[in-house]
Amino acid sequence: MKLQFVTSGLRTTTQDMGRPGYTHMGVPAGGALDRGAMQYANHLVNNALATPVLEMTFTGPRLICLEAGKVALVGGGFNLLVNGERQAENQAAWVCAGDELAIKSSDNGCRSYLAVSGEWRVKRWLKSASALRVGSHELLPEAVWQSGDVIDTRDTSVKPWPSNLLPLRPASNRIKVFPGPEYDWLDDSGRTQVLSKPITVVDPSNRGGLRTDTHIQLREDKRKSEMISSGVQPGTVQLTHAGQAIILMRDAQTIGGYPRLLQCASQSLDQLAQLKVGDQLMLSLIGS
Repeated sequence: MKLQFVTSGLRTTTQDMGRPGYTHMGVPAGGALDRGAMQYANHLVNNALATPVLEMTFTGPRLICLEAGKVALVGGGFNLLVNGERQAENQAAWVCAGDELAIKSSDNGCRSYLAVSGEWRVKRWLKSASALRVGSHELLPEAVWQSGDVIDTRDTSVKPWPSNLLPLRPASNRIKVFPGPEYDWLDDSGRTQVLSKPITVVDPSNRGGLRTDTHIQLREDKRKSEMISSGVQPGTVQLTHAGQAIILMRDAQTIGGYPRLLQCASQSLDQLAQLKVGDQLMLSLIGS
């Protein structure tokens, strides 16, 4: 199957399961922010679940189909139109050569994922096709799609997973967490601030981390403490010296020097992927 970009959208990238196993070398795990949506989209077009997909944020691309095949759009915030006709949500659509695909924002959610049937012929780095930006440097520039680029896949299919093994979780802003290594640096007042009040996502937030509007204080005896930079991972909730909680995402750094108050449950990362600036969330201790 082949699809050619007419327009690319705000930042349409290739994403897969990322680069786990290289954090000790300072390489973020990366990959699709909403893994559940990525896998379900691949399931719908009979791809292996870890097959690359297009990840779209805020605005989607327009594409022309050059060779027939099957596509599926899953996630929040977008609708798939084929020749101007809106397609059913969370279902595969067959497209023919000459068809135009438009992926339009619906102002709901933040990210969506387009699976394209077949084995993707794309460049990989450290076994992954995922785009990864460090500062202003793109480590895999080919994974950031531009007008005129062509997605090329080789015909293949796998036996679909049973749908009940890939449930699409309903959208929720309640994020499950458990205590982090420095959780005891908070007193009762600080714990109430971070766990009992709505938190708003603020600028600048991106694939590296979600910044929040919090003003949380550490325990008085820890307010001037400096900690040795230590390991962090996607879902770690750090607290800056100014009291701002930052929730690290899949492209975050691998070490940090801020207190690690909480760690988000892995299944909550998909929920965080759909939050944008201005959205609210609640952090909730597992078991509470």
